[in-house]
Amino acid sequence: MKQTQKRKQARRKQKFELGVGWLRPALAVLSVVGSAIGLTLMLDWMQDPQQWPVNQVRIEGDFRNLQPGLLQAQVEPLAADGFFVMDVSGIQQRLQQLAWVDKVSVRRVWPDRLEIKVLEQQAVAHWGDSGYMNARAEVFTPEAPVELSGLPWLSGPEGHQKRVLTMRRDMSALVRPLQLDVARLLLDARRTWRVELSNGLVLEVGRNLPAERLARFVRVYPAILAAGSGRLMSVDLRYGHGFAVHWDNSGKAAKGAG
Repeated sequence: MKQTQKRKQARRKQKFELGVGWLRPALAVLSVVGSAIGLTLMLDWMQDPQQWPVNQVRIEGDFRNLQPGLLQAQVEPLAADGFFVMDVSGIQQRLQQLAWVDKVSVRRVWPDRLEIKVLEQQAVAHWGDSGYMNARAEVFTPEAPVELSGLPWLSGPEGHQKRVLTMRRDMSALVRPLQLDVARLLLDARRTWRVELSNGLVLEVGRNLPAERLARFVRVYPAILAAGSGRLMSVDLRYGHGFAVHWDNSGKAAKGAG
C-alpha cells in the first residue's frame, strides 16, 4: 500500500515538473526581449537633443587673428545634436580646417557643456603672395587677408618650405653683425637664391654654396661701402673672386675686391 502511494506521488511530481518546465526558457526569452526593448528606449532617450541639450559651448584660446564668433558658428550646428549624439571628432576636424587654427581639442563635460581649446597659428613669415608660414615650416592661407608687420617674405617651389625657412634663419645670423636682417628670400625654380636685406640691398646669391658666399660678402661689406658713393642697390655674389656692385647714381657695375 505504501509503495503504491509513493508511486502515485512520484507520478504527480513528474507531471508537475513536465507542466512547468517550459517556464524557464520562456522567462529567459522574455527577459532578453525586455532588456532589448529597455535598451532601445534608453538609447532613443539619450539621443533626443530635447532631453540632453548642450547648453554651453566654451571656447578657450589666446586669439589675435581668430574670431571667436567664427569658431562658435562652426560648432553650433554640430552641437545641436545633443550631448550624447554630437560628433566630437567631427567638431575637432571642422575647426582644424580653419586656416588660423593650429591645434584644437574638444571634449564633453557632464552634463551639458562642450569645452574647446584652440591654439592659434603663430606666423613667422609670409609665404608667397598670400600665405603664411609657422615655425614648423607649415604654410597656411587665411580666409581673409590680414596685416602682419615685421615678418619676412619667403618664397620657393612647393616642397621646399622648410629649406627656405632654415636658410633664412642661417642667413639672418650671418648678416646680424652688420645690424641687418633678411627681409625677403626667394628660391626660384632653378634653385637659385635671391636675398633682400632689411636696408633694401638686394643680393644675387646664386645656386651653389649660398651661406659661404653670403659670409664672404659680410666680411667685405664695410670695404664696399667705403669704396663707393651714393646708395648701394644690389650686389651679385655669383663671382668666384669678387662681386658685381650696383650703385644708384652710376648705372654701371664695378668690380669690388673679393
